[in-house]
Amino acid sequence: MWKRERPEPMDLEKVMLEPSPPAVKASPAVATAPTATPATAATAATTATPAPSAAPQPPASKVSTLGASLKFKGDLQADEDLVIQGQVEGSILHTRSLTIGAQGRMQGDIRARRIVVQGSVEGNLYALESVTLAAGAKVHGDVFSPKISIDDGARLSGRIDMDNAPAVPTVKVSTLGSPEAPARELSTHEVGALLSRS
Repeated sequence: MWKRERPEPMDLEKVMLEPSPPAVKASPAVATAPTATPATAATAATTATPAPSAAPQPPASKVSTLGASLKFKGDLQADEDLVIQGQVEGSILHTRSLTIGAQGRMQGDIRARRIVVQGSVEGNLYALESVTLAAGAKVHGDVFSPKISIDDGARLSGRIDMDNAPAVPTVKVSTLGSPEAPARELSTHEVGALLSRS
């Protein structure tokens, strides 16, 4: 059997003080790869940083769209964000955000958590949180909401009532052994029941 020789430990100070050997020019036809000494290989291994991993993205909220060429007649209920670009004739009961797009036309009352109007609505708006009338919006009806925003260029023919708007009650979560229970957001079922009473 043959005996394996152990490399002698390097004295870094001695290596640093010794003059570097003259540079060798490689011919254009043959390229030489630089060799790493054990000291530089160890340094490179400790200073290498891992590639940054992509942070997990929160899931995008689901938004449904009623296209511009669609016409809907009847009562509409939804539990996810909705954008209406088509024509709707009837009432809407919505537990999330509802947007009547710039091409959207609505005839009937709307009850939702949040309402944004960019198109036209003939009917009353009932919102638990807010109503926004964007520039170019045309609303012929009354607006009931605790918060109302009307942009320049929006037209409203009706009254605004913030006192009789549907209110979101503070719901307490029952916690055993704790007199102070934290508030929570209403479920879609609770929002629907609340809006249907207003």
